[in-house]
Amino acid sequence: MILVTLSVFAPPGRREEMVEIFWMLLGPVRVEPGCIACGLYEAPCDNDSLLYVEEWDTPEQLERHMRSARYELLLAVMESSARPPVLRYHTVSGSKGLEYLQAVRLGAAACPPSTWDAANTNGS
Repeated sequence: MILVTLSVFAPPGRREEMVEIFWMLLGPVRVEPGCIACGLYEAPCDNDSLLYVEEWDTPEQLERHMRSARYELLLAVMESSARPPVLRYHTVSGSKGLEYLQAVRLGAAACPPSTWDAANTNGS
């Protein structure tokens, strides 16, 4: 899985405009093949800071999205950021769900992160 995070900073008086562009992206991106999730978040202490997040199944699906005309809207938002945007592509090799929390809280021997596998991603 690839986790994409983008932090942008709205120039004075342009926050709503940036949010509207993100809203135009969210629905269509969520239904693209390979998109697991897509969301927009804001920090409670900084109304000018926006965090856009995408999760993708494979690098190929993400790269197809990055070459799309729709991605140009995202590039425009990045260019209009009041401060340099922070864009990161995180490769996630595996994840654990509630069973990991339960094991830690109950004191059971928990698997170290190096033994996590992608097959255990159901969030249970």
